[in-house]
Amino acid sequence: MARRSKRVLDAAALLNSSFFGYEEALIPPAVASEIRSRSHVLDALVSSGMVSIKAPPEGAKRRVVKAAERLGELNKLSEADVEALALALEVKGVLVTDDFHVQNVARALGIEYEPVTEGIREERRYVRICRNCGRKYPPTYKGKRCPLCGGPLVYSSNSELPST
Repeated sequence: MARRSKRVLDAAALLNSSFFGYEEALIPPAVASEIRSRSHVLDALVSSGMVSIKAPPEGAKRRVVKAAERLGELNKLSEADVEALALALEVKGVLVTDDFHVQNVARALGIEYEPVTEGIREERRYVRICRNCGRKYPPTYKGKRCPLCGGPLVYSSNSELPST
């Protein structure tokens, strides 16, 4: 009999009633902190054995951060997102999330993911682009204006970039 993969849940997945069929659900501590306002739900799930809290190793978190930086997604991920990705990477589990930025990083890392309602259709890479002259800058560029023309810089994905 094939062993079912562990499911790693982000906050949205944890609070969605459709996940209750999972046999082995894990959440990282940062996700538990995110849903603190609904701690009675978390307490009941942990007490019943349906959900376990497990911290991911630092090495896995570093791999997630590097992938997110490469894609230009790092500033879109919370600590809970990074921990959920790292935990799924570590346990070779399936990440349950509706967050497109999380799904994008999961895809780049080869982490299987399962959307609660909707999944991404393509991997995206992000850049900063000048609205005036169209010059592109890496997503880590901290300036708010283009050093060449002074135009405002906007955060854009490969699917939103003007064709050249």
